[in-house]
Order: sequence, then C-alpha cells, then structure tokens
Amino acid sequence: MNSLYGTVRLVSEDALYFFFGKLVFLYITIPLTLVWLIIGYIFGIGDDVVAAISGPAYFLIAFFGIGGYKSLYPVAIGLGSTRTQFLKVFYGVSILGVVLSILFLNVLQLILKTVFLQWDIDPYILHPGVFLVNEYHFFTYLWIDLMFGLFLVGVPFLLYCINFRLGMRKSIIVLMLLSFVAMFLYYGGYLNSSMEWFLGLDLDALGMTLITLLGLCGIGALLLTYPIMRNASLKPKSRKE
Repeated sequence: MNSLYGTVRLVSEDALYFFFGKLVFLYITIPLTLVWLIIGYIFGIGDDVVAAISGPAYFLIAFFGIGGYKSLYPVAIGLGSTRTQFLKVFYGVSILGVVLSILFLNVLQLILKTVFLQWDIDPYILHPGVFLVNEYHFFTYLWIDLMFGLFLVGVPFLLYCINFRLGMRKSIIVLMLLSFVAMFLYYGGYLNSSMEWFLGLDLDALGMTLITLLGLCGIGALLLTYPIMRNASLKPKSRKE
C-alpha cells in the first residue's frame, strides 16, 4: 500500500464515514429531523415557529477544519505520508465532505418542508437563505449553504494554522496589532469613504454575489494554509511561545 493511497483512505474514512456520515448526520441531524417531524405530527406547530436542523452541522463543519486536521496530522505522518501530501488530501476530502454534507442537509430540509406543507404547516426552516431570497428554492438554498459551508471550514482552519505556527502569545499580539490599526483607520476617518460605499450597496440585489464571495474567501483561506503548514512541525507552538 503506497503512502498516497494510505493517506486518502485514512482521511476519507475518518472524515467522510465517521465525522460527516455518522457524527454529523446519523447521530445528530437525522434524529433532529425526525424529532421535528414527530412534533409537527403530534402537536402541530405555528407559522411563527423556526424549525432548525442545520445548527449542529454548521458547528461541526467549522470544528472539522480544526479537530480533523489536529487528530489526523500526526497519524498520517507517522504512517509515512508527507506533509504536502497530507495537506492536499485533507483539502480535497474537506471540500468533498462539505459538499456532500450540505447536499444531504438540504435534502433533509426539503423533506421537512414538504412533509410540513402536506400537513398544512408552514414554519420557517432556519437557513441563511431566508435573509437573501424571498421564496424557498432548493438549488438557490443549496448554493447559499454550500458557500457558507466552505467559509466555515476554511477560515477557522486558517486561524488554527496561524496559531499552530506562531503560538498563542504571538497570535494574540498580531491580533491586537491588527485591531489597533483598524481602530486608528476607522476613528481617523480613513475608512469613511469605504464604509459609505458599502452602506450604499443594494444588499438585496447583491446578496447572491456576496454569499459567493464568502465561499471564495473560505476556499482562499484554505489555500493560504498550504504555505503555512507545508513545513510545519508535528506539534504546535506551546502556549507560552
């Protein structure tokens, strides 16, 4: 068994089968969907009720960008994988896991909404799409969810990688310096024109464009981790460094 095949198998089995397949859906999201169906059938729910099944999936997608890498990285290196090889496999499997998870999540939401409508129940289904489009459309909601999912997996992983290489103390120092720069620029009036331009945008018309940019930012954040982590040590910097 070559190292590439072993790395792909290790990451895919842990990510796709256990984390996304069993933990996110089999143990949490599917039972949550069934609970909402049972509540709707037995008690009925009003139109003002927000039926939410996506919250745990969003949280765990963001968590996978950190926890998945942290747990698999030393194992893969110990089994003969190279750092660059593991990173490429991790990126591919992470994106695939997000795509499949978001697709399945939206199918469950479609089933939930369809069954509720058959029972003359029309509650809100918690979804980022309710803030961007007026009516439910499966593929529009799927695209919004996919972009949001890519952002959730990419940005937390980038922040983790920065902390991994710099250590807690240096990461906090960098964060504070960036905060100070932002405060000086804002209160010094240097950002006024940019803020006025942004506030003047028609967010309703540009909603889909902005959510697409959000997804691209997630992919960009994921790719930025490659030069940061390709020569990383097996262990992160200590908290005191």
